[in-house]
Amino acid sequence: MSSPRDVAAGFSITGLLDQSSKTRERYPVVEIDVRTIADHPANVTYSMERESIRKLALSIAENGLTDIPLVRKMGDGSWQMISGHRRKAAYELLSREDPSYEKMPCRIIEGISDEQSVTLLHTANYFVRALTVSERAAATSALGMEVRALRQKDKSLTGMRTEDVKARIIEQQTGRRVSGKTIQREERMARRIAEDLSPEWASEADSGNLTAAAVEALSSLPKPDQSDLYERKGRGLVSKKQLSDYVVEYAGAKHVADPRLAKAKRQIAAWLDEPHRNVTDHDLRALREIAEMTARFMKR
Repeated sequence: MSSPRDVAAGFSITGLLDQSSKTRERYPVVEIDVRTIADHPANVTYSMERESIRKLALSIAENGLTDIPLVRKMGDGSWQMISGHRRKAAYELLSREDPSYEKMPCRIIEGISDEQSVTLLHTANYFVRALTVSERAAATSALGMEVRALRQKDKSLTGMRTEDVKARIIEQQTGRRVSGKTIQREERMARRIAEDLSPEWASEADSGNLTAAAVEALSSLPKPDQSDLYERKGRGLVSKKQLSDYVVEYAGAKHVADPRLAKAKRQIAAWLDEPHRNVTDHDLRALREIAEMTARFMKR
């Protein structure tokens, strides 16, 4: 395995989920007792919240299983879930009342390494199910280990940005395009939510109920002030636009920097976040000039 394309060779998500006779022959669907399928250790990244599992179980009971889970056959003959942990949990819940749900149809894949199974898990979840902001960022962050391994085996990747290698892996695995800039933005947003927002607003932002501008505005406030702002919001503020407008209106005039400075801050932060960058003398001189320009304002 020496390139992102090799990571996907022979077992891409698109290849696994199509309905061709070749796929059915190579990756057969088998009914497996859900109690015998072990969860993948890398799945701890994703939510298994009880209420969402209950709703999924009701949907399966009413509409059937619309997406076949992907299960790995281990060397000792046991089973390990790759994609479908929530569906497995829903089947287990349904089987308490109906024995017909004790077995679940699964698409079987064999002969892949632990490393490849982790890549499949994260790339499948990235598009197959709805993820929170933090889950999407965690999925791509987890691919960082794969990127490091690829760089060791393929020196031509040394100059490529980490997020661009991740994007290529995801595209090769899923057949769907995502840009490296999107991955970088999502990972940075998740860090800001986790580090800079109060628990109440962090939950809203993680669920996708706040715009990036609203998150930026909130992060400029002390967390106690954020909590106070949350307590004072009206019950009628339920949509993403309503919540975001409320935050920006309150914090924008008093606490948010000039948009030009906020943009410069984001651009500098993005540059600092880039791994394997080659810092030139011109870069260092620019940083010193920025520091000198801002130093006089710090004394005010």
